[in-house]
Amino acid sequence: MSEIRQNEHIKVEEATNKQVIMQKTLNWFVISLLVATLGAAVGNSLNPAWFIPLVILEFALLIAAIVIRRKRELSRTWGFPILLAFACVTGLMLGPTLTYYFSAGAGTAVLLAFVTASVTFTVLGFIGAKMKTDLHFLGKAIFAALIILVLFSLFSIFIPLGGFSMIIAGAGTLIFSLYILFDFNQIMKRDVTIDDVPMLSLSLYLDFLNLFLFLLQLFTGRD
Repeated sequence: MSEIRQNEHIKVEEATNKQVIMQKTLNWFVISLLVATLGAAVGNSLNPAWFIPLVILEFALLIAAIVIRRKRELSRTWGFPILLAFACVTGLMLGPTLTYYFSAGAGTAVLLAFVTASVTFTVLGFIGAKMKTDLHFLGKAIFAALIILVLFSLFSIFIPLGGFSMIIAGAGTLIFSLYILFDFNQIMKRDVTIDDVPMLSLSLYLDFLNLFLFLLQLFTGRD
């Protein structure tokens, strides 16, 4: 009987720890969105000459995030700075894009894309976190689909194929919707700790950002 109670106590403690990690992850996700919003506001007035340096910096931060994700001891020191720096850089790059859409009379589409992304993120996140099934088996399939999407996106840059960009946008919307479901599920199912919070928040931030951008492309019909 005492062993059963001990096992139940361990399960309750694990569930509590997961809830704490999830809450902290969501808190930092919201903070990263706020930082990106501030970055976008500043990005409106940036000289276009900054674009290439920002792209290089963004890739450098992504590589740093990959390294940190594999070494938890680095996350304690560098996790949050990398998260906030990445959010700021992507915000700076997003600012001119949003300004373009608003100036082109597509402000309603921007707001609709944001609301749709927010609702989708919330609903799929809740479902993923509450699912009893471990979706770990989907990881490789979604990643393979993402690689194919990136390759087709690069191909369409050099060889435009008319409405093909809308197909890519639809596929991107589906892929990152699945990633939201997957990432929330893995936070609850995998062996994660407080040290993983910065990179977990970064994953959710990337899911939301890419979903928003693909929805924006769908709603505006622009590349």
